[in-house]
Amino acid sequence: MRFAPTAAAAALSTLLLAACASQAPAPEPAPEPVPHLPSTFLERLSADGLFAFGRASIDDFSADGRAALDDLAVRLASRPLEIVHVIGHSDRIGNDRANVRLSEQRANAVREYLVEHGVPADRITAVGRGSVEPVAECEGERGDALRDCLAPNRRVEVRVQFAD
Repeated sequence: MRFAPTAAAAALSTLLLAACASQAPAPEPAPEPVPHLPSTFLERLSADGLFAFGRASIDDFSADGRAALDDLAVRLASRPLEIVHVIGHSDRIGNDRANVRLSEQRANAVREYLVEHGVPADRITAVGRGSVEPVAECEGERGDALRDCLAPNRRVEVRVQFAD
């Protein structure tokens, strides 16, 4: 005995066949926009994070200081450079001549580190400014409290201008 298909059965089979049919894949989401990187920036590195107090040797770099410089070197290698200025600063503890010399030595150590890690030597300068541009004054502090308070002044700034 055969059954004749009804209109409802025909509609159901059409619906089931349509559900099994392959569908066009969903469109891929748009890629995240690449953030626009500035053409210039200033990186402030704590000299105490890079060097031992009163020192300027790369051998004294802490692990965090070395990681910060490695990260900076990678960012500098990512685009063509116009110029990189490395500026060393010191606190006011000690005499002015020694502080200028220490800030110059620190700036040169950072410059050499960046050159060794791929920054073109002809695009990078280094200068020391001593204690003439403090970011903390610390009036009334003495001893270890003064040394700790003046830590922000012991810094190396890297001013970068990309060529693009």
